Amino acid sequence: MENPIRLLYLLQKYDHKLMDLEEEKGDLPGIVRNLSDQLKELQSQIDELQTNINLHITTSEKSTLDAEALSDRVESLKKQLYEVRNNKEYDAITKEINDAENNITQKLVNADEHESKQNELQSSLNDLKEKHESIENDLDERQSELQSVSKIHEEEELQLQHERDKIARQLSPDTIAVYDRIRSAKDGKAVVPIKRGACGGCYKTVPPQLNLLLRKNDEIRFCENCGRILIAEEIAAEVNKVA
Repeated sequence: MENPIRLLYLLQKYDHKLMDLEEEKGDLPGIVRNLSDQLKELQSQIDELQTNINLHITTSEKSTLDAEALSDRVESLKKQLYEVRNNKEYDAITKEINDAENNITQKLVNADEHESKQNELQSSLNDLKEKHESIENDLDERQSELQSVSKIHEEEELQLQHERDKIARQLSPDTIAVYDRIRSAKDGKAVVPIKRGACGGCYKTVPPQLNLLLRKNDEIRFCENCGRILIAEEIAAEVNKVA
């Protein structure tokens, strides 16, 4: 297996090239992600509103049907008034008619309230759908732009990714994990060469003894100040010639 320090420095070279290609896409990837997230959130709101609207429709229709059924009952009771034999039966039927009519009024009021709420929510739903359509159109346009830009560098990007993966497979998972952690924390610079006796990342002077050890290229060593992986300047120059 090739020396891990050389491999890490070479890996970083490919990562930088891939990053440069990604930067040429500008803000498009972020814009596409943002628009996609907006669409998901809007769709969730639309679904919730539609569920509430359906509930109000169902409740309003049920109240109306209940009122109609009660109205039929009232008509039937009124006919029974002509057949009563005493005041007690008359009073009982009359009370039932009054109760039913009051209930009808309540049912109709309830139906109107739910219909009004339904109309209110429907207006909000229409606004959300219009916004959803607008963002969807914007997303389609941005995705087309991103695909066009990506297409230009697709072959180069695939080749770079292929070469990067070949290098990564020669490194242990633990080494890759350390590299990724430092690279993430240090703005993409995990492995830096010594320059004029100083760390190429933080520019702090490196002890001469450490500089000598780095030339041996036998194990991974870190800058005592910034924590980056160090590589001897001569070895970095050799890697730069092949990458």
